[in-house]
Amino acid sequence: MLKVFYVCFFTGVLYTAVSFILGQIFDFLGLDGDVDMDGDFLGIGISPLKPVIIAVFVTVFGGVGIIAEKSNLGDIISLIIALIFAVTVSFLIFRFVVVPLYRLQSKGAVEQKALIGHIAKVTLTIKDGQFGKIHYVVDGHTYSAPAKSVNNETIAKGDEVVIVEIRNNAFYVKKL
Repeated sequence: MLKVFYVCFFTGVLYTAVSFILGQIFDFLGLDGDVDMDGDFLGIGISPLKPVIIAVFVTVFGGVGIIAEKSNLGDIISLIIALIFAVTVSFLIFRFVVVPLYRLQSKGAVEQKALIGHIAKVTLTIKDGQFGKIHYVVDGHTYSAPAKSVNNETIAKGDEVVIVEIRNNAFYVKKL
């Protein structure tokens, strides 16, 4: 049984290390890919069968199993303890790391093209030819951005504007 625990532990550690190293290399080179599939797992919306959760389970299972075996607890007790710890840690990582990150990702930034024609409110006066600041609301979330008047007019704080164009993350607006 000790051999199984060692294989699980080192497989999990190796998978984690290789994923990290390849992730850094691909990020540095600007290489990426995407495979996406939507589905529902028992009505929870986010499947717990993600590579990170599986890696955590296998690594913790192996590590705790090794510790339990080295403590001379016996094969069955070691297996039970390793399973309990692996399931518990995997659940905690899923519940408190994966799910919140998934929710943040789905709330993510709005595509800039979709903001053209959107109404915003000036929060820092836009003076002729200079930048000010606007706030706009999308899906219940408030965002702010630097803004400049399209026709170089002064737009006072509190005035409503329409977003006409976005260039280099600067919003060009027109007073309503």
